[in-house]
Amino acid sequence: MIAEAAGLSRPALYVLFKNKEEIFIEAYLGWVDETIAQVEAAMAQTALPKDKLARAFEIWAVGPFELTRASPAAEELVDCNHAFAQASREHGYAIFEATIAPVVAKLSETLPVASRIAPGRMAHVLVSAVRGFKQTAATPADMRQLIDELLQLSFGPS
Repeated sequence: MIAEAAGLSRPALYVLFKNKEEIFIEAYLGWVDETIAQVEAAMAQTALPKDKLARAFEIWAVGPFELTRASPAAEELVDCNHAFAQASREHGYAIFEATIAPVVAKLSETLPVASRIAPGRMAHVLVSAVRGFKQTAATPADMRQLIDELLQLSFGPS
């Protein structure tokens, strides 16, 4: 089906990719690249740092969450839970963390010095929490509320 959708013969597809796992990984990494580009564009068009983070999480986490609720088959691609794809998945999350770290740094400047955490570490904590929200949120609206409350807990009210 993949070869057909790409307009290739099956043998031609396997000249480009060794196996299905490699195709899966490349598809996932392509999704990461496209999503990071959307996150960067959205953050560039948003003024307030906390709103930038909210937009970033909307694109990175809520959008895929909605997609997986609409199509269980999409969950496999978006979450990339297979052992063979673990390194690619962690790489994608690391890229997202690095993308939001400058915004986290800006927000951290508003916190008392004693309660500040290094921006890269804080980005990791925020992303890790949101990863867990996928397991507990019942709806996209619930996911948005959890993210909003996480940002309030981390950086204070808007």
